[in-house]
Amino acid sequence: MSYINRQPKDFIKSLQIIHFALLAAVLVFASYVAFNAKDRLFFSYQEGKAFLYLAIIIAFAGNLTSKFIYAKLINQIPKDADLSLKAIKYSTAHIFRMAMLQFPAFMCVFFVWQSNNSFYFILVGILVLMMLAIYPTKNKFVNDVPLTNKEKSLLEKL
Repeated sequence: MSYINRQPKDFIKSLQIIHFALLAAVLVFASYVAFNAKDRLFFSYQEGKAFLYLAIIIAFAGNLTSKFIYAKLINQIPKDADLSLKAIKYSTAHIFRMAMLQFPAFMCVFFVWQSNNSFYFILVGILVLMMLAIYPTKNKFVNDVPLTNKEKSLLEKL
């Protein structure tokens, strides 16, 4: 019995839980760093130019990489595959996409930790908003994955 045949809506719910956990990890780490360094934090975009440029490059590269890998993995889903395989491949693509956004967010929090410059929290906020924007839903699955009419009607019943 496959992953989707047991309960078709469960794969979206489990993917949403994974999405929330990955997002929460960034927010918890950022909160920890902000709480522990609150007395030493300052805001400047003039100091630590090396960290600043590196943080921007990492955030930009993470965003581009997340889009590229997601599109590549989604395009690899065979149109004639069964719904369970499509669901698994979609889940994998989404988790990779989240990881490619989570890494730069963690790096920016690490830069705050090392430099005590709260400017990097702006980049963390932008990356968190990007992560929120790609929250997995049934409609995104239907729109992104090549589904047959039978599979679409099966998902409509959920």
